[in-house]
Amino acid sequence: MLSLGLRELDEMLGGGIEEGSSVAFIGSTEHDNIILMHQAVLKALNAGKTVLLVDFRQPPETLLKELRHHGVDYGPFLDDSLTILDGYSNLYGSGGQRGKNVLSNPLDLGITTAIIKDLLKEGRYDILVIDDVTSQYTLQSNPKAYIKAIVRLVNSVKFFGRTTFVAVNSDVFEKSDLAAMLIPFDYVVDISGGMIKVKRSLQPLRVTEPKLPYLRTQKGISSMKEHHQNIEGIKAQLKAGKNGMLWLGNERVQIVGEEAERSLIETVYGFLGPKKGKELLYAWGKKQFMGYGGYSRKYDTSLRNALEDIFKFTLASGGGQLELVELSNSVVIIRGVSLFPGGEGYPYPIHIHYAGAFAQFLTEFTGERWEGEETKCEAMGARYCEFVLRKTG
Repeated sequence: MLSLGLRELDEMLGGGIEEGSSVAFIGSTEHDNIILMHQAVLKALNAGKTVLLVDFRQPPETLLKELRHHGVDYGPFLDDSLTILDGYSNLYGSGGQRGKNVLSNPLDLGITTAIIKDLLKEGRYDILVIDDVTSQYTLQSNPKAYIKAIVRLVNSVKFFGRTTFVAVNSDVFEKSDLAAMLIPFDYVVDISGGMIKVKRSLQPLRVTEPKLPYLRTQKGISSMKEHHQNIEGIKAQLKAGKNGMLWLGNERVQIVGEEAERSLIETVYGFLGPKKGKELLYAWGKKQFMGYGGYSRKYDTSLRNALEDIFKFTLASGGGQLELVELSNSVVIIRGVSLFPGGEGYPYPIHIHYAGAFAQFLTEFTGERWEGEETKCEAMGARYCEFVLRKTG
C-alpha cells in the first residue's frame, strides 16, 4: 500500500492506496490538491520508490522552490530516484529548448505520451506523476482529443503495473470534460476549501462519511485533528487579533490561569455544597464536549483511537496526561496525572468536569447513554485521577 501523505486519509482508505492504481487529486485554484499530491510523492520517495514527474505547470526550478515552501523538498532525490520531465519550457518559452529531460513539443500528444510510456516500459520508475493536466487542457484546440489521450495514458500506465498520480483543477474543466477525464482513475480525492473528500476508492472505505477537515500550513496540508494534537500545531494556530482578542483558529480564546479555574471550582463547591457542586461541574464538562463525539464518529470507527486522539489534544493544550486503562462494551476506565487545575488537600474531587466530558463523548460516539464519575483525584491525595464511565440502560 502507498500513503497519500496524511495518516487519517490513509486510515480512511484502509491503509493507503493499492500499488499499480491511479489517483486523481482534484482541487481548485488554491492548489491544495497539488500540495497534497506532492506530499504523497515525497512519502513514496522516502519509502524507496522511483518517480517520473512530468511538469506542465511551471519551470521545474520554480516547482521545486514552491514545494519547499510547503515542506516538500525533492533535493535529495533528484537525478537518483526522481526524474523531472520539463513539459513547460517548450510550451511557453521561445521554443527549441533542448536537454535530456525536456519535452521538445508538449502539445504533440502522440509524441509526449509515447516518450512517457517508453520511459515507464524501461522499468526504472514505480510512479508516474503529472503536475498537472489542467495547463495542457486550456491550450488544446481539441480538448476532447486531449482527454482521450490522457485516459489512454493512464490506462497504459496501469497496464504496465505502475502507479499514477495526476493533479486536476476542477474549476477550469467543463463539467462533462471533467467527468470524462476522471473515468480511468481508481481513486478520486477532492482537496479544496478546507475539506478532503474521497469521491472514489478501489477498496471499501473505513468510515461512514469520507470527509476530512484540513489546514494549509508551512509544512503542507495537515489534518485539522492531527494539527491540534501537538504543541507546535496549537502554537501555529494562535493569533493575536485587534482589541485584545486571542484566536485559536476561528475560535476566540482566553488564557486561563490554574489559580483562576481552581477558584471557580472552589466557589461552586462553596455555594452549592458537595452534592450539587459535583452535579454542576459534571454538567459543565458535558456542555464543553457537546458535538465532539458525533463529529469524531464521522471520521473514526475505533472508539479506542478516538479517545487516544482526545488524550493527545489534552496533553498538547496543557490539560494533563491521560491514559486508557480499560475499554469494554459497558465500562471505560481512564487515568490521568497533572490534570488542570492542579492542587492538593481538597476534600472533594476537582476534575469532575473531565468525567462529564468523557460521558458526553461516549454517549455521542456510541449512540448509547453513558455516565461517569471521578473515583480518585490527585487533589485529594491519590497518586492519579481515575474516571470510571459506565453504560447505562
